[in-house]
Amino acid sequence: MATISKLKELMALPGAVAAGEFSDDGRLLAYYGDITEKAAEIAAMMCAANKLMGNMQAKGWSAYTNQDGFYPVYGFAVAGGRYAACIMGNVGVFLELDKADFDKTFETLSKHI
Repeated sequence: MATISKLKELMALPGAVAAGEFSDDGRLLAYYGDITEKAAEIAAMMCAANKLMGNMQAKGWSAYTNQDGFYPVYGFAVAGGRYAACIMGNVGVFLELDKADFDKTFETLSKHI
């Protein structure tokens, strides 16, 4: 489980606005940032759903192409508008897109899987 100190480490990333941890079924386990708990709960559900969808697609692609290396999905990013969500394992951080350093973000997130 991500501790508050780990979530604060993610909040130190360029552009970070919120960080959190979620369960595979989308429950919010912990969060840190200037967002409401309700927003964090919705973000947890979104992250879990995208992780599940990514794994389904990766598993299907692996089976269809008969190539390994796509499944399981360890991390992903979703970007749109002004923000990006970067997820690795069950921990994620929301970033302002124009300030994000994706290499640094995923390097930091990889410590938490």
